[in-house]
Amino acid sequence: MSIFRYLTVSLLLSVALTYAAPPKSGKVRLVIGDVTFQKGGQSKWQPLRVDAKVKEKDRIKTASESTASIAFPDGSIVAVAELSEVEFAQLLFADGSQISMIDVKQGQLRFDAQKQKPGSSFKFKTGTATCSIRGTDGIVGVTKSGQSVGSLNSGAMDMEQDGQKVEVKANQFVAFRKGKPPIIGEAKNAGDPEFMKKVAEVVDDTTKSDADIIAAAKALDKEIEGNKAKLQSKYSCKFSKIPPVISMNAVRIEATCTEGMEVTISAETQKSKGSRLIFTPSWEKGAFGEKKFIATCLANDKMFECGRLSTLYKIDRKASFGKSDQDKCTVDYTTEGFDENKGSLKFSKGDSLIQELVLDVDASGSFNLIPGNHTYTLEAVNEGSDVGKVKKSFKCYPSTEVFIEFKGGDEEVVYRKVSQGAFAYPEVEFFLRNVAGNDPSQVKSVKVTSGGKAVPVKLAPSTGSWLTYQGKLRLPRNKITTIFVDVEMQNGKKLSGTKTFELR
Repeated sequence: MSIFRYLTVSLLLSVALTYAAPPKSGKVRLVIGDVTFQKGGQSKWQPLRVDAKVKEKDRIKTASESTASIAFPDGSIVAVAELSEVEFAQLLFADGSQISMIDVKQGQLRFDAQKQKPGSSFKFKTGTATCSIRGTDGIVGVTKSGQSVGSLNSGAMDMEQDGQKVEVKANQFVAFRKGKPPIIGEAKNAGDPEFMKKVAEVVDDTTKSDADIIAAAKALDKEIEGNKAKLQSKYSCKFSKIPPVISMNAVRIEATCTEGMEVTISAETQKSKGSRLIFTPSWEKGAFGEKKFIATCLANDKMFECGRLSTLYKIDRKASFGKSDQDKCTVDYTTEGFDENKGSLKFSKGDSLIQELVLDVDASGSFNLIPGNHTYTLEAVNEGSDVGKVKKSFKCYPSTEVFIEFKGGDEEVVYRKVSQGAFAYPEVEFFLRNVAGNDPSQVKSVKVTSGGKAVPVKLAPSTGSWLTYQGKLRLPRNKITTIFVDVEMQNGKKLSGTKTFELR
């Protein structure tokens, strides 16, 4: 029987397989002033409310001194600035990965994006420019004349327009002017909404040169930095530490802030009365990875950053072996940590991978074992960690129709001349056929005797699908000698056979 038959793994899931998660929508967390939205494919505009869902092709429009903040499934936040209009051209979330494209039709959009997982895509369209981010916070938008601008507080962003690609880094801003190379400038407050609002106005001034725009941005940055320093000397927040690693899809953030200031974290705003504030940002269960939280404070009608916190959201996948059956050659297993945490489950013998399963739900089932006594590894794959790996040895001794066959038949006559002596030493050779996997470890013992004495035999190389045993027999002349072969298999089965020899 071929060993490859035993390499086939039978998966018996105790739960039904699930399909990929359906697209998820964004959720409105904050609305200030006059904000309206338009459902995809419709022409009617209606007031936007907190907790409303934002789906693909929906549009949001803000009036003067109005804004709206939308939370994405992974915890990312986008805030539509005043006098702006955006379309959520694409919004998908499945298997922990997010794919989104937001088209800024008018005005500006502030974003605080979580670190993007492999397979995710977080993009913006501003006029004729496209922007790709990789987990960062900043602003993108279009000026009143339709020119694309962008800036960053942290991280990195690629902006491209008309074949001109710019990598924007932390504390930088970029402006694409029609018919000219893009302008890139440095500013500590590049991601400040007031800074970008005024920079956009300067960019639209056709009388301004590139140098004029850079100079105006530097002056504005210096002014905002001075105002911020004054505010921070009077207003501040102290945050309690949050755990570096969490396994829940929400975190509790506690802050004690100066009385009178407004504090916003993940689009949740609270006004401080001098006592403790509690924020509870949350996200979808499958959105694993690093999570950062930026606290912005408002005091004297001026907004400034007043804190940054971060944690790592992860759930370790685990697997364990259960009962094994050495006769049926199966071993049970169970998993945990796979629900909404899609990943690989590997089953190996030594360094050889037997089967790899991709699970998005916790499961229990069984694997087939390979004949013999082997060490197996069951690994619930966790990136950069062996926490989900277990090793254990299992025996596989299936019941097969094993039988003994003697070379030359059950009777053999050996001819020697009298002059050659009173004894002959013929070779004893027999085969064990139908041993599972042709594996010697399936055999517990082989005993060969003749006349009450042991006849030594050893396992010999075999050219076929059987086990070959060989030895030497002392055979006296003119006497029938019988050998007895007794075999015990690991599965408990016992076999016996006899053969007679005669020297003539």
